[in-house]
Parts: sequence; structure tokens; C-alpha cells
Amino acid sequence: MITMSLMAVLPASAADPLLSQGKPATASSTENVAFPASAAVDGNAGTRWSSAFSDPQWIQVDLGAPASISQVQLTWEAAYATAFQVQASANGTSWTNLYSTTTGTGGDQTLTVSGSGRYVRVLGTQRATQYGYSLWEFKVYGTGGGTGGGDRLLSYNKPGVASTSQHDGNCWECTPARAFDLDPASRWATSSTTGWVDPGWIYVDLGATAQISKVVLQWDPAYARSYQLQVSGDAANWTTIYSTTTGPGFKQTLNVSGSGRYVRMYGTQRATPYGYSLWEFQVYGTGGNPTDPPAPPK
Repeated sequence: MITMSLMAVLPASAADPLLSQGKPATASSTENVAFPASAAVDGNAGTRWSSAFSDPQWIQVDLGAPASISQVQLTWEAAYATAFQVQASANGTSWTNLYSTTTGTGGDQTLTVSGSGRYVRVLGTQRATQYGYSLWEFKVYGTGGGTGGGDRLLSYNKPGVASTSQHDGNCWECTPARAFDLDPASRWATSSTTGWVDPGWIYVDLGATAQISKVVLQWDPAYARSYQLQVSGDAANWTTIYSTTTGPGFKQTLNVSGSGRYVRMYGTQRATPYGYSLWEFQVYGTGGNPTDPPAPPK
């Protein structure tokens, strides 16, 4: 009897591994770019996700593969949920409740749950304050899940669209497709007759909704000083997942968090009198409809 009692109070994390750290996370909204969804699953107790100031809001993590979920740990900021559910899903669309409360107290919550899914979500339906929802940490424990994170190349040979493109003796057929072909000798550039202006942009159609975890930009000397990375479900309404006014050019590897079918680089200030030009625009994550590039020659 004593042994059974001791076993009952052991936390699930003593037996089951942490599945969520470093995995792709997305949210219904972010208060601003300083509080992304990824901050709740980065293992850093000093960073956090924070939402817009309205109900409902959610944050979800993609475990990379189906998992059996045994415990969820939430570390709330002062902007916590009075009413919320913890949910699991196999596809990120249809959800099953693992836990539900209307009397949330904030602080540190360790929730013993039982369920399975690839995606785990906290859905807040009533805020405790006039602010949004904010989590320092969102930890999911269990068995299964994926070990490869979200870093699969999604953009290779996918259709690209741009504000303009160059096609002359200086840059022959520098079309949007050139930024997604993994050819280090080809590039996209804005038009030399109509495109050496601000703004200038290029986006890729990933073929289906994806969870975006990383973007790699290989700039030509005609680079963006100020630009945003944006995602969209319809190529009309865009959400910013990264923004800078001090772009350095060269090669940039940017860890981001967002979901959408379309990913856009939206340049608002050129670094030179010329236009915008990218040798490579690579998008990594999960989902989409990826085409694997050919294996390198042996």
C-alpha cells in the first residue's frame, strides 16, 4: 500500500519525456513580435507568448508525430485564463478535450491528462484580466512524437509570385521561381524599370497550410534594410511573423513561428539604390505539400 501511494504522487514527467520543447508552435494571435508562440516552448523561463486582448485565443504545439500525452505543465504570466481547455488533435483541425476548467487560478499548473494526438492546444475562452493570455512555458509530456523538429524544406520548386521581376541583359529571367530552385547561380530580382522602388515583395505557395519554423534568405547585394516575413491562408490577408529595420543582407537564418499556405518577404526599405534580389528564399516547417529536392550526386 505504501508503494502504491508513493507511485500516485510521482509526476508524469518522471517517467515520460518532454515532447514539446523546440517544436513548432503557432497561436491565434500575438501581442507583438516580441512575444511569439515559439517562446512558450523554448525552455527559456524568461521568454513568453502573449496574445491579443480578446476572447477566445489559443496556442498550439506540433509534436511532429502522434503521441500519447500524460501531462501538461502551464506557467502563466499575470495575464492568465480563468476558463480554458487543453485539447489534442491528430490533424490540427478536429480537437478533443483533455482538460477543461472555468476556475483557473494562473501561476504554475501541472495537469495530469490522458489522450493522444500530434497537436496539443490550450484554448482560452475567458481571460482573468483585461489583457490577453500569456504563457511563460507550455510543456507537454508523454511518449511518441517526432524527434526531427519542424525543419523540412517546404518551398523547393513551389510557385512564386512577386511585385515585379527583372528580365534584361543584366539579370536574364530573374523570376520568382529562381528563389525557390536551390540553384546558387540563379536569383529573383525586382524589375530594373519599374521595381527599383519601395515596397517590393515575393511570396511562395507551399501548396497547403504549413507550420513555419524557419526561413533562410540568401540576399544579393541588392538587399532589404527593412522588411517583414508574413504568412497567409489566402494570399490576401497577411500576418507578420518577423520584422526588422536593420537587415544586414548576406545570408540570414531566421527562427520564426506561424502558420499559412503562403509565405512572403515584404520589403519596405532598400539598402541600395537598386531593387530587391534574393538568390534563395527557403521555408522550413511541417505540413504544406513539399517536394523533396534531388539527392546530391555521389
